[in-house]
Formats: sequence, structure tokens, C-alpha cells
Amino acid sequence: MTLTIILIAALVGLAVFMLGMRNSATSSSRTSMADPPRDETRAVPRSGSAEGPPFETEATASAFAECYKLAFGVPAFDYDISGQHAAILAKVNDNAAAAVHQREYFPRRPMLLPKLMQVLNDDDSTRRELVKLLLEDPALAGSALQRANSAAYRYSPEPVDTLDRAVVILGTDGLRSLLATAILQPVFRQPKGYFDNFATVTWEHAQRTAAASEACARSIGNADPFIAQLIGLLGPLARIVLFRLTMETYREHQDLQPRAEVFIRAMQLQGPNVAGFIASTWELSDPSIRALQEQTDKVAPATMSPLGQAIYFGELCGALALLTKRGGYSEDGALALLMEQGLNRETAQKIWQAARAAAEE
Repeated sequence: MTLTIILIAALVGLAVFMLGMRNSATSSSRTSMADPPRDETRAVPRSGSAEGPPFETEATASAFAECYKLAFGVPAFDYDISGQHAAILAKVNDNAAAAVHQREYFPRRPMLLPKLMQVLNDDDSTRRELVKLLLEDPALAGSALQRANSAAYRYSPEPVDTLDRAVVILGTDGLRSLLATAILQPVFRQPKGYFDNFATVTWEHAQRTAAASEACARSIGNADPFIAQLIGLLGPLARIVLFRLTMETYREHQDLQPRAEVFIRAMQLQGPNVAGFIASTWELSDPSIRALQEQTDKVAPATMSPLGQAIYFGELCGALALLTKRGGYSEDGALALLMEQGLNRETAQKIWQAARAAAEE
């Protein structure tokens, strides 16, 4: 009798255990079915939550995705890249580092850049030295005159018609703001063909990013605003390099129509690395290279160096300003996102105004 009771109790216990396992499995299955599949290369990082917002969130990824749609003129993306397109993407990924040594893809350091940086950062440099340097590049001299005659700087009805006067009116800060973008603008020009809006949209993003990066460095301190502006241009410049490399790879397959998704995926995967290659090849400072590495490593913004923060928020703000200008984002939403990522309201407003005004002259 006692043995029978023990056996019955054991069977009841086993039945309860099996019922519990079945309910657990059902619940897990329902949860799995409710969650849509995720593209792992676009997954939002979950690390860094204890250190403030992560490098990338669904909101920031969405903003950059909208910029890509504008640049490539596509309403949506299909990231199912297979066959010959997948082979092209793999080849671009393999050749991205080597492109640094090929002039048709990779821009050489502008010849005037080291001299200009030295003169602008030397308190003992004279106005005559700066004017002489500007005269070495007619396009740069023309840009200085154009900026001095803009509504932001011109304070009298008489036009500014000499470089000497333009240098006085612009001042050191105005010249520093002008020079990096003026030097690099020709690199962003692309011949007509596929995706003709890409260079134009990317250049506008670059201008807004550079201005926002400069303003952010000035606001948070401990970072050179001119260096922040220059480094802020390297992300968009890297995308131009990858665009050229991907297009050249497609030319090896004359029967294959280029797909926007292949270009975009290459830029998502290799853009930060190529920006770092540019900085190293141009022999920029160690802090500049470290700041770019922070973008590659997707460091949480709150733990970045001041220069890294300036680049991070500059590029995000540049993207949001571009979208707002094109009617794809609201100003309130843009400011809210910048603050969600860690900026205080005052700094967010300062860099927002800089980015909004950058491409309006």
C-alpha cells in the first residue's frame, strides 16, 4: 500500500513537471514568433547602457538610412544581396584598405592643408603670410572673397574685392571655418552616370557635419574646433571613396545593373575604417585618429574623447539638418534626438543652428 502511494505521488509530480515544461516552450515559441527577424549587421548595440545611450539606436540608424535614401534616390532598401551583387560587395570590402594607395579612389592630402593649419594656429603669423598662401590656390581665394561678401560677414554696402580685406573681415575663426570645406569640395564632384544625386547630397551632409562638429568642439571644450571641422568631413569623404570603388567594381560586370543596397552596405561596413585610413595617410594627429577609431569601435558617446564626441554629434546633427531641410524631419524631433544621445539643450541648440546655416550661403 505504501509503495503504491509513493508511485502515485511520483507520477503526479512527473505530470506537473512535464506540463510546466510544455507551457514554457509554448510561451517561448510565441515570443519568438512575435519578434521579427533582425538584420544582424544593422542590429542596435545593447552594450553601453550603463554608460549612457549606446552609439547607435533605432532612431539614429533610421536617420542615417533616410539620408542614404535621399542620396541614392530610392524609396526603400532590400538588403537581400546575393549572387553577383554579393560577390561585388565582398570584393569592395576586401579592397577598401588597399584603395588608400590608389589615387583614382583615394584623395591625396590637399597640398595647402599642412601650411594653412600651421599659419592659422600660429599667433605670430601675419595677415600678409595668409594672403600669400591663399593666392596659391585661386579657387580658395575665390571662396574667401565669396564668404566675406556673404550676408553673415559683409557689414557695408561696398563689396569686398581684395583678399587682404577679406582676411580682415573673416578673421581667424571665419577663415578656419572656410578653409577645410573649400579645400575638399572638388573631391566630392562626381561624373554623371548612376545615382547622380549622391555627390550633391553627400557634399551637403559634409558641410553641415563639419559646421556642427566645429560648433560642438567649441561648446564642449578640450577639442580644437578647426580639427573637429576637418575630421568631421572625413566620414562623408570616405563614402565618396567607397562610391568610386564600388562603381569601378561594377564596371567589371557590364551586364549587371548597380544596386544601391550594395553601395550602402559597403559604406555602412567600411566607412569608418576608410575615414581612419584617410586620417593616417594625411598624417593627422594621434588624437584625430583616436577620435575616428572611437567611431569605428562604436564607443558610447558619453565615454568618447571630446574630439570623438564632436565628430559623433556633428555627423548626427548634419544628417538631421539635411533631412529637415528636405522635409523629412522636424526641428523639434532633431533636437530631441540629439539630447537623447547625451547633449544638453544649450549645446544641442548651438550645433543645430550651425548645421542649419552651413549650406545656406
